[in-house]
Amino acid sequence: MMGLIGRKIGMTEIFDESGKQIPVTVIRVGPCTVLEVKNKDTHGYNAIKLGFEELKEKKLNSPKRGYFDSLNIKLKEQNKDINIAPKAIVREFRINDNELSIEVGQDLDVSIFENIKYVDIVGKSKGRGFTGMVKRFNAKRGKMTHGSKFHRGLGGTAMREQPGRVYPFKKMPGHYGNEQVTVQNLEVVKLIKDENIILVKGAVPGGKNNLVLVKKSIKKIENK
Repeated sequence: MMGLIGRKIGMTEIFDESGKQIPVTVIRVGPCTVLEVKNKDTHGYNAIKLGFEELKEKKLNSPKRGYFDSLNIKLKEQNKDINIAPKAIVREFRINDNELSIEVGQDLDVSIFENIKYVDIVGKSKGRGFTGMVKRFNAKRGKMTHGSKFHRGLGGTAMREQPGRVYPFKKMPGHYGNEQVTVQNLEVVKLIKDENIILVKGAVPGGKNNLVLVKKSIKKIENK
């Protein structure tokens, strides 16, 4: 499930050898710096912590400053001549036992997806604010004639004397969008290694410049 952090650039189209049009999403992934490597013996599971996009030191808050200072202190104690610059975004990815050879300070780029046909992408969907039932849950509206008196309303929510209340989780107007969404099994169409660009077939959650996590697909047999 190892992956990279990236940003969605937008959508476009390309054409294959037969001239067929393919809608693709353009994502700039990496380079991501390995900040920590966790293993089963020490932490109980295998994972790596990646940092993405450098951040100026004057923009660091106290927790982040302390975290990156502690990383560099550990590297000095291990006699490693590496200095990790502060990163704006830090995320953790689970890895397999055969991927534990990754070292702290190593930079990972789009080339890790070179032999991967399908990926899973995690991102936040577009926020739509406070919306009604029709838009939020695709509910059926009433007649739009003048005598209807019911157009895009919620409808009845009343209960009888027993139980005399509205049950929890009833579909009602409210906040819509801006939620974490995972789209699985997106086909990798092309890699542009010089620019750390990956083109995937289909749509990806969120708008332009949205933060996304690109992982190897966990369901497609081709990646196993």
